[in-house]
This record gives sequence, C-alpha cells and structure tokens, in this order.
Amino acid sequence: MSDELKYLAVALLVLFAFVPVTVQALRRRKEQPPPLASNDRKLYRLWRSDPDAYQRQYGALDEEYVKAQKAKRNE
Repeated sequence: MSDELKYLAVALLVLFAFVPVTVQALRRRKEQPPPLASNDRKLYRLWRSDPDAYQRQYGALDEEYVKAQKAKRNE
C-alpha cells in the first residue's frame, strides 16, 4: 500500500509542477501582441504589464512598422 501512495504522491507533484506551466503557455499562444512587442522581450513585458503605457510610448512606431510591412508586401 505504501508503494501506491508513493506513486500517487509523485504523480501529484508532477501534475502540480507542469499544469500551471502548460496553462500559461496555452494562454500566451492565444494572445496577439503588437508587432514590436512580439519581437522584443522588454517591450513584450511592458505590453503585458501596462498596455496603455506601451501604446503611449511605442504606438506610433507600431503604426509605422505596420505601414512599412504593407508597403513591402505591395511592391
């Protein structure tokens, strides 16, 4: 009986370790960060913590980047 409890305890520890990480990874796959934030870790963290501050500081650069990408595709 004690062997079964040991296996159960190990299984629970593995679940507690990997379930939160997996859920967080699935949530991140769904979100659509702005173009500059998707390529830069610092900007991504700013966007996640305070989207309004990100928009104030880098919103114009994002718009320019999107326009440049559209112009590049149309050529």
